[in-house]
Amino acid sequence: MLEKIYITHGYTAHSQKHWFPWLKVRLENQKIFTQIFDMPNSTEPDPQQWLEFHQQHIPQLDQHCYFIGHSLGCIATLRFLQQAKTQIGGIILLSGFAEKLPNLPELDDFNKTPLDFTALIQQIPKRVVIASDDDDVVNVQFTRNLAQNLQANYIEVSGYRHFLDRQGVTELPLLYNEVLRMIK
Repeated sequence: MLEKIYITHGYTAHSQKHWFPWLKVRLENQKIFTQIFDMPNSTEPDPQQWLEFHQQHIPQLDQHCYFIGHSLGCIATLRFLQQAKTQIGGIILLSGFAEKLPNLPELDDFNKTPLDFTALIQQIPKRVVIASDDDDVVNVQFTRNLAQNLQANYIEVSGYRHFLDRQGVTELPLLYNEVLRMIK
């Protein structure tokens, strides 16, 4: 069965930013179907629109589906998976959060209701959360909290800030290696 990777970007981003294109090429070279979404209205994101987008663009969920979320894409992906109530293969979240960010109140609507972490843990057998200790957008403590709530394997690195291209992060071998470890 073909493994499928779905990548959801964050606030103000799109499929051609950051390390997304680099990762897609490498995964496709390994014969892994990879789709990077262009989420609607990423500069003024709406949680319902993002949920509906996921519902419309992911035809079927099963244990061969894996997800990668970056920043806002993490909670958006988790909300989609929570409502889908289907077991998947795994998830990797970078600079994620599942609580209101004091510096980004425009994203509060994504956190109006708490996630059901118990259900998500049952649905997602393989869980990895990656953070950089110098993240200047999402305080690293929010990502640590997410990892703890998901009982995820937590990886903290230094020097990657928020994993953005404008910060020099256009390749992410650590993530690539984690994906291969997860699906093999």
